[in-house]
Amino acid sequence: MQVPSLVRRRAATFRRAVGESYRAGGVPAALGEVVRLTGELFARPVRTWREQRLDRSRRLDTRAEPTIEPSGTFDDAVGYAPIPVHHFRQLLRALPLGDPREFALIDLGCGKGRTLVLAADHGFASVVGVELDARLAHIARANTVAVPAASVITGDATDYAFPPGPVVVFLFNPFGAATLTAVVTNLEISLKETPRRLIVAYFNPVHRDVLDDSPAFRLSSAARHWAIYESRTVRPATLVRGDRESRG
Repeated sequence: MQVPSLVRRRAATFRRAVGESYRAGGVPAALGEVVRLTGELFARPVRTWREQRLDRSRRLDTRAEPTIEPSGTFDDAVGYAPIPVHHFRQLLRALPLGDPREFALIDLGCGKGRTLVLAADHGFASVVGVELDARLAHIARANTVAVPAASVITGDATDYAFPPGPVVVFLFNPFGAATLTAVVTNLEISLKETPRRLIVAYFNPVHRDVLDDSPAFRLSSAARHWAIYESRTVRPATLVRGDRESRG
């Protein structure tokens, strides 16, 4: 992702977050959101340093990339950026799993595979990355060469056949609404063929309305940066944050 694009994206996120807070709670809520976001801005250099230290210690290359090669079925692929480690670990702790060893984690649009390494550390039985960009997939394989539970597939997320066991599908806003709709349709078909626990963890849920509108899923929990859904074949979980808040 190019730096100007990143700046524009973060500025848009800031404006959207403050605007939503203002509409929900007026000026006091908007000011509180400004303070919170400013605190995150000042904390970012420390978190970046920790992530760089993690990459060095694990010999990973997870740096952001300015471009992606292929366009995919619907030409709505989003450029690669590594997920913030602290946010991903918070999301992992929020998943309604019990024992992660009973689940596979599928990262659609896995980029360079940082999530695969962290998910394997969390204890998932297997972690699978699906990446459209062949070059990014190659880097992800190199990054996970020392992770026995990990594998990386080069391909379009719309073509991926989900395994029949319990699954967590992770998405870091990897594509637009058209591709997400096709993926959710495939998940619905998979659940109809093999009813089971299936969890979708959507970070930066720009197109969460696609999942909100799916009859196969219910919202399990939501936080500022993500929304988690469970298949309706299981008992609904208690909402962690009652309001469906999500900001990129």
